[in-house]
Amino acid sequence: MELLIMVMSGPDDGRTITLNPERGDGFVAADGTWTIVLGRREECDIGIPFDTQVSRQHALLRLTTDQQIWLADASSRNGTYVGKTRIEEPTLVTPGELFRLGRTWLRIQPESEL
Repeated sequence: MELLIMVMSGPDDGRTITLNPERGDGFVAADGTWTIVLGRREECDIGIPFDTQVSRQHALLRLTTDQQIWLADASSRNGTYVGKTRIEEPTLVTPGELFRLGRTWLRIQPESEL
């Protein structure tokens, strides 16, 4: 299992982040759900230190055993968006779909582009 996230804006525009639970990225719950933490803190699985609008622990990506990817806001100050919509509860995201934390746009790379 591997997940690729591309940064689509800011100083890291074009950077691809490769995550793999077997390397210790994120954590895997007893039910097999893999959770990745996004935020400004150095300890986050996906760190966005340059964007002051991103909270220390801003959002969570959860990959379920049936390969669905859910994005949840972690009570951030400036919100988490899928497209132009601020999410209030965990929201299903599909590969290729843009989402935003603070002023930083990201997307999950579709397998066809790997």
